[in-house]
Amino acid sequence: MFYKKKFNNNVSMVTDELKNDWIVIGKGIGFNKTVGEPIAADEIDRRFMAEPSKEFSYIINTIFSIDAEIISVINEMIKQAEKFLHVSFNESSYITIVDHINFALKRTNEGIDYSVPLQWEIKKMHAQEYQAALLSLQFLKQKTGISLPETEEAFITLHYVNAQGNKNKLKEAEKIDRTIREITQFITTEYAVTFEEDSAHYMRFVTHLRYFVIRQLHNEAIGTEEAEEIDEDMLQLVKTKYSQAYQIALSVIEKARKEYGWLPSLAEILYLSIHIKRNIRLGE
Repeated sequence: MFYKKKFNNNVSMVTDELKNDWIVIGKGIGFNKTVGEPIAADEIDRRFMAEPSKEFSYIINTIFSIDAEIISVINEMIKQAEKFLHVSFNESSYITIVDHINFALKRTNEGIDYSVPLQWEIKKMHAQEYQAALLSLQFLKQKTGISLPETEEAFITLHYVNAQGNKNKLKEAEKIDRTIREITQFITTEYAVTFEEDSAHYMRFVTHLRYFVIRQLHNEAIGTEEAEEIDEDMLQLVKTKYSQAYQIALSVIEKARKEYGWLPSLAEILYLSIHIKRNIRLGE
């Protein structure tokens, strides 16, 4: 690569041996360079081929709408996340993350925050990406002095999941997220109840739902040891003592049968009943 034009200290245009132009990002990559000067590979963190396309227009508009120092900080943040996750984000995902973080910083300065559905579930379902997001938020605070709101934990986590490009993993994760949301919304709507989403019981409930959904998607039964503990006496106890919770669980199972074609076991129904009881005051 050979230096061609400086946009700012961290963004330049270079050309390769085939005379293709590239936009490159790297800390100090445009500082004190002369036209035609070789650019070492280890100076370049990201590169984007300069060719007419909607995607390249988006890349250019994004890069040049952001302060050079912020670009540098976000770039370092993403490198840290990639190292933590042992992955390399593709160009499109990289720019999407840069764009998101830039607007998140602006929103925070303006006092604007956004809620995230199932933020707890996102943390549990994508634990590695969530830890990477926490590191990114700490890094941003250290470098910019801005503490982004907690909702950004979930937003950045999802960006890191998406950026890895594992379509099968992402597709299943999205289906699990959506199904959990549908089940919880079904319960709150049909039975006029509100979950205490910050409670330990709710967290356990959602964790149970996650594994419930995963088992159904993979056509797996609940653990043999747990299933063997289910007997007629336990069934009768749950039906009698937790009758309303049991009826709600049956409604959820019927919804699963009709909408997803699932046929959960008796053990699934009983454990779901217990988790529902722990989360909802049903006057029993």
